[in-house]
Amino acid sequence: MLERASGPPQQQSPPLTFNLVDEPWLPCLLLDGTARALSLRDLLHQAHQVQDLVLDTATQYPPIVRMMLAVIHRAVGQGANPGPRSRDEWGALWELGKLPADRIDQYLDQVRHRFDLFHPQTPFGQVAGLRSASGDTKTISLVIPYLAAGNNTPLFCSVRDDQPPALTPAEAARWLLHAHAWDTAAIKTAAAGDPKAKAGKTTGNPTGPLGQMGVLIPTGQTLWHTLLFNLMILKNEISGSGDQPSWERPAADATWRERTPAGLLDLYTWLSRRVRLVVAPAADGPRIQRIIVCAGDRLRSEDLFQTEPQTAWRRSKTQPAKLGREVYMPVTHRPGRQLWRGLGTILPHQQATEPSGSERKPASVLVQLRGLADGEFAEQLRGHPLLLRAVGMSYGNQNAVIEETYLDDLPLPVAVLRADQNWESVALDGVRDAETAARHLGHLATNLAKAAGCRDDRVLGSRRDNAQMILYATLDQLFRRWLAGLGAHAPQRTARVSQQQARDEWRSDVRARTFQIADNLLLGVPPTAIRGRRVRINRDRSEWISAALAEFWFRKALNNDLPRPDQEI
Repeated sequence: MLERASGPPQQQSPPLTFNLVDEPWLPCLLLDGTARALSLRDLLHQAHQVQDLVLDTATQYPPIVRMMLAVIHRAVGQGANPGPRSRDEWGALWELGKLPADRIDQYLDQVRHRFDLFHPQTPFGQVAGLRSASGDTKTISLVIPYLAAGNNTPLFCSVRDDQPPALTPAEAARWLLHAHAWDTAAIKTAAAGDPKAKAGKTTGNPTGPLGQMGVLIPTGQTLWHTLLFNLMILKNEISGSGDQPSWERPAADATWRERTPAGLLDLYTWLSRRVRLVVAPAADGPRIQRIIVCAGDRLRSEDLFQTEPQTAWRRSKTQPAKLGREVYMPVTHRPGRQLWRGLGTILPHQQATEPSGSERKPASVLVQLRGLADGEFAEQLRGHPLLLRAVGMSYGNQNAVIEETYLDDLPLPVAVLRADQNWESVALDGVRDAETAARHLGHLATNLAKAAGCRDDRVLGSRRDNAQMILYATLDQLFRRWLAGLGAHAPQRTARVSQQQARDEWRSDVRARTFQIADNLLLGVPPTAIRGRRVRINRDRSEWISAALAEFWFRKALNNDLPRPDQEI
């Protein structure tokens, strides 16, 4: 007979768990205006009832949306092949009006164990048992850009590095995905057991994958619209049977390698760092204040333009000679420049039909939307407003620190995307009109400064840039409203008449705002500029410049390049 142990039985604490499939960790805004945090499963079930995600920072949006897209691609696929594989399959999902809950549940149930943030063997997005070579850990501020971490102290930061915030598991999960997408480059702490580490460090690390791109995400009225707009129709060369998200691949260990992604799902869930969240107990539940971040897999980016759909590309002028073939580099966003000013690199109509050796390639997610809007889904898509969200980061000091974050939302009517209409050229003409006016306004500002006696090229350039910046800022909201209305009244009038009226309306606004700013510049000139002076143009030539001459040249140039609509012949 077995004897029972004497004394009271010892109670074992339940294993720590936080499963992203079932636990609420995704804050969102519902259509009825209420805010709520939902689990991954519930969010995908209710995507048609959710306006959008409401996250800690705008840069969390792309990696979380890409993770959800990877789940949907696998859930709607057939066997080992993710889907949809054809326009008909994509159309069936659109006609459903919501995501297929049964197929999503079936898939999430299969991979649920890989979404546990604290799983002892396969923690989500992490390496179980990861240790740094020195045995040290860092504060969680390391992966939160706006908090002080080590030598990086953002302006106006109220949190010290030695007193990091205590994140809930939900918050830590969002910042974990953010770190894999956007983490800074340069030196990383070496992981114990990493054979490529030297002196406890790993050098040559690139930024996270999204940090190298200018991300473009078309969004819609609901999260369901956004997910469908970004759900690519997969081809074998983009996503074959070997393409798997990170949670279906073998668990990562301390070692890393440079490799080409197996496909779109591999790219969407790329583990660019080796990470472990260090959990500490607290009275109100587990909290994360410390983390280990080491080098992760590095992307081979030479052919990435064939797979990555959410950024535009430009042909490299230096790498083809080195590699013996064409190489395209992602187009990044420029801080301080409104997205609409680069509309020519965004719209896919004309560029999509250019030969393979073209200088630029638009984001393939927009190329696909164009094809759907031109085909059998034209009427279904026509009534749905589209907002193009641009997200990016700019780095400094060898990409080791984050300098600026870029965010811009641009209304983009489906009519402008369609190739069978001419609204694209109307929109691009609007951008060119603004650029023309800004160029002439910049010339006026520099000529006025020269007339006042300024000879410093840096000051002259500053006067030009300031005048142009004021004009672009003045036109910004006007252009967005004008762009959003393009094509809205086309059914009631002929397209040609409607397009010409739109051009005339915008040109009149540009002229009026430009002349207004020019008048302010002229009112502020000193008496020396009114009198004028002789300015040397080059070694052999000089000319007289005064405020009156500068104004005359400006008005003549603007009227020639942007005549009043009633003056055009």
